Amino acid sequence: MFFISIKLGKLIAIILLIINATATFWMSSLGIVINQELIASLFFTDYSEASEFLNPEYLFHMFIFGLAPSVLVALASIKPITRIRLALYPIGSIAMLAVITSLNPTLTGWVDDNGAYLGSRLLPWSYIGKTIGYAQDMRKGYYSRYYGGFSQLPDGAAADEEPGLVVSVIGESSRAASYSYYGYERPINQATQKAGYIALPKSRSCYTSTMITTGCILSVNGRNDWKEEATEPLPSYLHRLGIKTFVRTNNTEMPRLNVGNYQTSTQLANVCVTEICSDYNVLKCDQAFCVERYFDNMLLANMGPILETAKSEKVFLLLHFRGSHGPNYSDRSPKDFIPYTPSCDAHVTQCDLEALVNSYDNSTIFTDKTLAGLAQILDGEDGLSSVVLYLSDHGQSLGEKGNYMHGASLEEAPIEQLEIPFLIWMSDAFKKSRDTSGVAIKPVPAQDATFHSILGALNVVGGPYLSERDIFHVE
Repeated sequence: MFFISIKLGKLIAIILLIINATATFWMSSLGIVINQELIASLFFTDYSEASEFLNPEYLFHMFIFGLAPSVLVALASIKPITRIRLALYPIGSIAMLAVITSLNPTLTGWVDDNGAYLGSRLLPWSYIGKTIGYAQDMRKGYYSRYYGGFSQLPDGAAADEEPGLVVSVIGESSRAASYSYYGYERPINQATQKAGYIALPKSRSCYTSTMITTGCILSVNGRNDWKEEATEPLPSYLHRLGIKTFVRTNNTEMPRLNVGNYQTSTQLANVCVTEICSDYNVLKCDQAFCVERYFDNMLLANMGPILETAKSEKVFLLLHFRGSHGPNYSDRSPKDFIPYTPSCDAHVTQCDLEALVNSYDNSTIFTDKTLAGLAQILDGEDGLSSVVLYLSDHGQSLGEKGNYMHGASLEEAPIEQLEIPFLIWMSDAFKKSRDTSGVAIKPVPAQDATFHSILGALNVVGGPYLSERDIFHVE
């Protein structure tokens, strides 16, 4: 760039200094690396989520390592130099690398073996290279399912005309290690246990990023989705078959869906008239910039039309929670809903471990409360055959071995980022319609089971349906 123009070179250097300062702060404070999945998530992150990453510690780091050096670069005078002489610098660097490589024959092999590890940590190569890779992947690789087309799945068919409602709830950043069902010492899941939920064996997620894991959950291929050709996701498939499909989301990073009814929490706020959705959801805009943000219970607004439809035909409802998404766990549950104190009202890097865990657990308890509220709504409809499947997209690190949040590569991810809960609730009418005695012990991983279990619950057979992945299937 300096070869073309000194001013252009300075501009590029300043931009890279600022981006490098941001990258080094998050890499060092959260223990993350800049991989392609992280780059993809950045393009799908909304303002309310991105704004949570701003905190005084980051701004101080940016001033010291980004802005101050940028000012020095901008003010530094650079003596004129001939382009021939300037060209000798990269040529000399390449020659030096060639000599070092020839003197160390094992070096090339070592770099090849550790290329992925190095590539995610070297700045600015990591985010430049990964962004280029993501752009190339948008049309022909994994991310084509967010920008390109889907191959159509073979048609299945409903084996009966029995009405009913199947609800799939995708949580966010809920880890099995923090669930009472799996031995956690705190009573996190009292609400769902009282409501009649049961826990299936905990399982591993297909990855540690929301974008990939929601794709896995909604894919016929489950955890192999990210390695296969993009096929139409579950809601689109059911909608095409003529089954009434509703999608409600309080999160981002789902694949493109073709459904009849898609609503965000902001849209649902306009039709929230019951206590179960209005609880804690009072939006106060007393700042210059107000971010419209609602808790997950807003997704339970105006359930009446869905329930009425489910009394006469088969209905599928997908709920996508914001759950326990970081970095500010205290924002995932209401300020007056804090069972455990002290809580941390700041970024994860500014919390001591006790406050961090308290805030995370509070958010998990609120998710549990919301799931119990969903069961309460469904249980209030006498005779309605209904079932709820809850699973998380991935787990979460809470400072174990210096790791925070999620996003590590599959090869390096700690178990806390991988192991997820899998909960089921069934109405009495649903239980009477089939043998459900063996559901709780089915060992099928949650993200492999979801697509086929929902088809099984709706009794949609043939086509892509695999009975061995259906937790409701009885041999």
